[in-house]
Amino acid sequence: MHKDDAAAGMAALEGYLMSRAAQHRAAHEAAAFADDLPWLGHAEREDVIRLYTAHHLARTRQVLHEITSRSQELKQDYSRRYRILCCRMLALALLGSSTFLGLLTLGLTPPR
Repeated sequence: MHKDDAAAGMAALEGYLMSRAAQHRAAHEAAAFADDLPWLGHAEREDVIRLYTAHHLARTRQVLHEITSRSQELKQDYSRRYRILCCRMLALALLGSSTFLGLLTLGLTPPR
C-alpha cells in the first residue's frame, strides 16, 4: 500500500466519522427541540425531528461549502502574492548584485 493510498483512506475515514458525528449532533438537537414542544403527537414529533435534522445537515453542508470555497480563494490569492514577492526579491537580488559588481569594477579599474 502506498503512502498516498493510506492518506486517502484515512481522509475518507475521517470524513465518514465527521459526517456521522454531524448527523448524530443534528438528530440530538432535533430531539431536544421537539422535546420543547410537548403538544406534538408522536407522528408530528418524528416529522419535526426528521425535518429539523435534514435542515441542520443541509445548512452544515452549505457552510462547509462556503468555507471550502473561501479557503480556495485565499489559497489562490496568497499563491499569487507569494509569486509576486519572489519575483520582487529576485529582482532586488539581481539589482543589488549588479550594483555591487558595477561598483567593484569601477573601483578596480586603474585610473587614467
